[in-house]
Amino acid sequence: MNKKLFKSVVLGAAAVMSVAVLAGCGSSPAEQTASNKLVMGTNAQFPPFEFTTTNNPLVETFDGIDVAIAKKIAEDNGKELTIVDQEFEGLVAAVSTGKVDMAVAGMTVTPDRQQSVDFSDTYYTATQVMVVAPDNTSIQKASDLVDKKVGVVLGYTGDNIVTDDLQVPEANIQRANRALDIIQDVKNGKLDAVVVDSYTGKALAEKNGLKAIEDPEAFEAEEYAIAVKKGNTELLEQINKVLKEMKESGEIEQLAEKYNTMDVE
Repeated sequence: MNKKLFKSVVLGAAAVMSVAVLAGCGSSPAEQTASNKLVMGTNAQFPPFEFTTTNNPLVETFDGIDVAIAKKIAEDNGKELTIVDQEFEGLVAAVSTGKVDMAVAGMTVTPDRQQSVDFSDTYYTATQVMVVAPDNTSIQKASDLVDKKVGVVLGYTGDNIVTDDLQVPEANIQRANRALDIIQDVKNGKLDAVVVDSYTGKALAEKNGLKAIEDPEAFEAEEYAIAVKKGNTELLEQINKVLKEMKESGEIEQLAEKYNTMDVE
């Protein structure tokens, strides 16, 4: 998991998944909570987990697996969901400093992040894939990327793997704020591959006429969870209760199936 451009206020509820967006007005989560709002931080460039459904810069409508989960958490606790869309890199800091109540963004639980925030129970298991051109035969496994031009999303697990584990030369790595941009660079031949979370990678590969390559030996399974401020046990318990119910009822699995068939970018 590891998904911004601006904050805006949603005007009305045009779709089922429409939620209010926190405007850049300086309101703290404490003030939002007082007005019965739950503030979610995300990076809405990570389909099918979170994405925007309109290009109107004045009205953003959010959708996706994580948005549906967050909305359920808010509804079950009698609150209105408010979404802050920002760079993925800054989400942990936003949670730890109280700028948002929780980060729901296809976020992988890692030891480094656990030092700054507390995580909920996991709700989804993913891995990484390499997205390449359909006729590419030179990349069969992760180690083949060492001398290739590789794209990653800044701050995602793929960035860490390519940089630290595979030690691809920095000059050969291209970082972007969303997977869609660097996927296009594979299509036009500027990059040999993109390393990204499997669910998103496979969906974008199919949509763009590319192929996704797995390497289970190099890419370990990752657990997605929701981050909250350290010590916020009340919110954590509320989140875990809803996640448990959604997992036991099969609702999360149904969401995954639903959004896997949607035409999202």
